Amino acid sequence: MKKFIYLLLLLVPTFALVSCSDDDDVPNVTFDITFENAVEHDGNIYVVQGDIAEVQSITVTNNEAGKAAFITDAIFYWDGYYLGSSFQSPFTFKFGTTEQTPVGRHTLDITCALFAVDKSPATAVVRYPVIIVASAEDIPDQAKPTARINPNVTANGK
Repeated sequence: MKKFIYLLLLLVPTFALVSCSDDDDVPNVTFDITFENAVEHDGNIYVVQGDIAEVQSITVTNNEAGKAAFITDAIFYWDGYYLGSSFQSPFTFKFGTTEQTPVGRHTLDITCALFAVDKSPATAVVRYPVIIVASAEDIPDQAKPTARINPNVTANGK
């Protein structure tokens, strides 16, 4: 009988550690990002070599109608290296290229603390391939200075 009681006691911590599905209910949002001296086309950001590009604003839209969502910061990385942070809306940030920045593919990552009504606090990550081109003639004609993207969202602590 004692062995049976000990086995039951071993199961108690297992049930205590099981979480509810609501704990990982992350926001479903869309980001609208506006650029200066950079344009978006087919998921790529194009920048002319030597230009100073700027994220002019990051706007968050909650895809659940009537519920608010917002970010509190934007942390910027270039090819995996930390560039800097912006802690005030509209989350403006300049990132420059030089004549020595190699033409070709690079990566711009933007990480944001994300909050939404009735959702768990989360982290949103946007990853853009950046194409550095030698001249403005190398940018596709259909490129535009704004981009809409669904960020990768994970619950904090996961």
